[in-house]
Amino acid sequence: MATPADLVRDDCAQIAGYRAVLERLVAEPSSPDGGMSVRPADAPLPGNTQAFGALMVIWEAVPRLEAALRLAVAGHPGLRRGGSAGNFLEALAAIPGLAAGLDEDGEGAAARLLERLVRLAQSVRAIDEAERWRPVPARACPYCTCYFLKVLEDTRGQPTGRVGCFGHLPSGEPCRAAWASVADIIPDLARADELAAPDLDG
Repeated sequence: MATPADLVRDDCAQIAGYRAVLERLVAEPSSPDGGMSVRPADAPLPGNTQAFGALMVIWEAVPRLEAALRLAVAGHPGLRRGGSAGNFLEALAAIPGLAAGLDEDGEGAAARLLERLVRLAQSVRAIDEAERWRPVPARACPYCTCYFLKVLEDTRGQPTGRVGCFGHLPSGEPCRAAWASVADIIPDLARADELAAPDLDG
């Protein structure tokens, strides 16, 4: 199972990549056919507004996280960085080392914030890499006993069989238990029809 330090490093690397992608998308039209769509007079910009929104959240959150971590580790937030791409990447590069100076709970909290930023970028329609999870009905996680097991869907909305827990341990930390197959955890729920989406037309 990945440690909080692993998650922080991986998330920072992903955010660096998504930042470049989002910047490119901001300048592109957001119409489905790829052409320039008609823009209302009060539209904020001619490009991909969803990508712009995600980029602005990430651009603001990363330096703030770096400052908060530096305050927790060194007792001061450091000098305020400017808004250039170079400063953003320097802040991002500093985060894993700063987070390593925290206890495991603090490092885990940093990892969760970064993970939310990664998911925000992945959920932009032009990127569309966010994983989609469907609840597993009436089954508890054997580790945290929460009823928050979910199965990962494929691009067609069908269950892949991979199961993860989205509950919390008694300590309050997220339960990151995961299994490659439904049969690995609950063999009697391995039938595809039990995991299929409900038929709303029936």
